[in-house]
Amino acid sequence: MKISVAKNLIVELQHYINLVEKYQSTTFETRVIYEYALHENVIEVAKIMNELGYRVDDRKVTSSDVSAVLKQKPIDELHQIVSKNFKRNKKLVQKFS
Repeated sequence: MKISVAKNLIVELQHYINLVEKYQSTTFETRVIYEYALHENVIEVAKIMNELGYRVDDRKVTSSDVSAVLKQKPIDELHQIVSKNFKRNKKLVQKFS
């Protein structure tokens, strides 16, 4: 890897870290985005959302609910990034299934 590429990667990763650390999660959707940024696992995010007391139509949150939020049109920069990561992860899982 060229040093210039490595330096650009460091800048991108630091920007991502800053976005996550400063993210304000005030709604169900933004909390899903935040938790997915931390865990990158829809099942884990659904479990956390349930532990936090969130409900969808008076039922527990499922991985499908989390996926639905991640597939929505991005509402902010972090959502855009995690949606891209979600799609990449989904392709990797399908490749090995």
